[in-house]
Order: sequence, then structure tokens, then C-alpha cells
Amino acid sequence: MSSNQTLHYPIEKIRRTFSKVSVTSFFKVAFPLSNNDNGLGGGLLNRLAKAGVLDYNVSEGLDPLEHIELLCSNTILPGPAFKASEVIGNRQGIVEKYPLYKQYPELAMTFFVDSNHKIIRFFEEWTNYINPLYGNSGREAPSLSNGQTSQDASAENSYYRLRYPDQYTQNILVTKFERDLNSIEADGNQTRFKNSSYLTYKFIKAYPNNIIASPVSYNGSDILTYTVTFNYSRYIVLQSSPAFGPSLTINDATTQSSWGDYFETPISSTFA
Repeated sequence: MSSNQTLHYPIEKIRRTFSKVSVTSFFKVAFPLSNNDNGLGGGLLNRLAKAGVLDYNVSEGLDPLEHIELLCSNTILPGPAFKASEVIGNRQGIVEKYPLYKQYPELAMTFFVDSNHKIIRFFEEWTNYINPLYGNSGREAPSLSNGQTSQDASAENSYYRLRYPDQYTQNILVTKFERDLNSIEADGNQTRFKNSSYLTYKFIKAYPNNIIASPVSYNGSDILTYTVTFNYSRYIVLQSSPAFGPSLTINDATTQSSWGDYFETPISSTFA
């Protein structure tokens, strides 16, 4: 490692360093959901499907989950922290602090609400699955495409009961990439495809623990947003290595077939 303390550099020498800084607007979240029902029947994905949330007819030609993922307008890349313990008196006049365990901040995500309100239904049904409503008959009140319309849902003596965490917790991915992802790098008459590295935060055993109220108002129209915070057990950080495709001529490189043959793995599923 260099310990060079040079305070002056020619612009030409450091230009590339400052031209390749990361920017905030290139990221993607992913919800690689599974049923996790432990053989008990149902499962989160089945609940969402029965509730009409996973509807291909209103997902603009995308997978319904991908449609929801792309509407995330901002989130956070968390930073680690330690809960510390103070040690006093080991050395005269010195107070020392040592870590006890890692602390993980809540994960917050804000979404643009689509015109079909599937974002709202998605998280409402996830929380309904965590803490389902039971009616007088002792049966779980179902959620259908038009909501919880059964008599059990409206019964005066209905009650709530929590599921086990293994049934409703899921992994969530937040991938940070840069503008040169899947770019073309030219050198004279030759070129090659370039897949830059990207960083993925994998949040393990996550679930929504708070949905922040979304105000609506007649005082001027704005985009309706929906903010959700998640608890999780821990996160791990995964990084891809840069990958380069074969050298081709400029004409070959600009064809759609050449592009699609080399880069075909979506980043949302790489670290699922």
C-alpha cells in the first residue's frame, strides 16, 4: 500500500480517478419471494396471487414483481455499527470502548405508487399475511382481488394471530451499479462488450415492520409515494467481478443479437 503524501498531481494523471465516481441514481431492488410455508399450505406468493397483486394484465408487460421493484424511487445502502461497552479503570484516567455486537439499521424504501395501486396492495397483503385476521368461524379471512370482502373480515368478534417468522420473512436485494453496466468499449475498428462490477446488499430474513402514512391532498397534485421500513436479521455484501465479452467489429457490436447473446443474466436474480 502506498503511503505517498503528494499534495499536487497533474490533471492528466488523476482525471480517470475522478471521472469514475459512483452516482446515486443507478440502483435496483429485488424481491426474490418464496412461499416459505413449511408444508403448511398457502405461502406469501400464493397469498399475493389470490389477492390479485401478481397480475400480468396491469404490469406493463413486465413480471409483476419486477414491475413493483422498478417503482422503488429511493432506498439506503446501510452502514455497519457496533454496540459498544465501556471499560473504565484498566488504565489510569482512560475510558475505553469495545464492541459487543453488530447493530443493523432499519431498511427504508420509498416507492412511486402505480395507477392500479398494486404497490399499496403488495405491502398491505404482506402485512396481512404476517398477522392474518380470523373470523368467528376460526378461519382466516381471505384476501381476494377486490380486497377482504368476506363476512369473517367484517365480523365483530374477529381477531388477529401471528404467523411464525420462517413463514413470512424473505430475502431482499439492493444492487448498486453504474452507468457503464453492459456498455460497449471501442478501440479503433475493434470493440468489446463490458459488464462492469456491481455491489449487492442481501438482507436476510426481512419483513415490513412499518408502513409510513401517505398523505393525499387537494392542494396541488404530486406523485403519490409509499414508504416502507423493514426489519431483518443481518445483511451481507456481495460483489461481482468485471466481465468482458469477445472483441468484435463495430458493425457486429451494434447488432441486437450480439448484445443479447453476451448479457442475458438479470442482476436481480444473480445473488438470490
